[in-house]
Amino acid sequence: IKQRWLPAVASGEATVAFALTEPSVGSDAVQLSCSARRDGSDWVINGEKSSITFAGFADGCVVFCRTGGPGARGISMIFVELDREGVTRTKYSSAGGHLTQRGSLFFDEVRVPLGNQIGAEGTGFIGAMEAFDFNRAIIALACIGAARQSLDETIEFTKSRMTFGKPLASREAVAFQIAEHLAFLHATRLVAYEVLIRADAGLNHTAEAAMCKWLGPKQSVEAIHTCLLLHGYPGYGTELPFEQRLADVMGLELGDGTPEIMKAIIAREAFGREFDSYK
Repeated sequence: IKQRWLPAVASGEATVAFALTEPSVGSDAVQLSCSARRDGSDWVINGEKSSITFAGFADGCVVFCRTGGPGARGISMIFVELDREGVTRTKYSSAGGHLTQRGSLFFDEVRVPLGNQIGAEGTGFIGAMEAFDFNRAIIALACIGAARQSLDETIEFTKSRMTFGKPLASREAVAFQIAEHLAFLHATRLVAYEVLIRADAGLNHTAEAAMCKWLGPKQSVEAIHTCLLLHGYPGYGTELPFEQRLADVMGLELGDGTPEIMKAIIAREAFGREFDSYK
């Protein structure tokens, strides 16, 4: 699997999806029901995965399946090529994130070789959580990038937009809003960088990942919203990019963990697992 797919993913020739969420299983992923059973030299997969990024065009996906009993230790990771017999997909109509073609994947007696299993059997849940910790920093940085671009454009706009004989940029009510967003975004970006540094060093970064995943989309949505308003009604139109960016970034408040789950993780890491609010 690695020899065939990793070079293609790295070159951009192939896209791989991460298939964890199910219609009735989101944040409580340990309850997933998509199953894989052994049949000779194959895994046979049945179930549905929902709200999957790249579902509309992915070439393959890592499917989190129940291969054992209940709970986290019964979950394994299996790679599925999405052109296999028994795989179907649908694409959602969402407010934003159109390029990601989020949708559902359906598996009906889909057969893949036993060698498509990733990692040891029963370690899928751990693999998912480790992937989340890293990807949460990437999501935060992506949101911050959209927000900083919006702020840069708004700074230039307010320098030239005249009201009552003065540029908007000279008004404290305008300039201070932008200053606040710049400060919050810069601080959140540093938390995301800390996550990546700690990950590279092999250090625990779960709390920091949750912090930046909560703050990154939240601060970015607020910044882009401000930029839209400071442009007046043209900012609300489709001729300018703010309404699209706002919808795109807002969707990432949900992906890879909701704000409520991020706060629960931060609290759990601070107080200890015996005080976990979701146990």
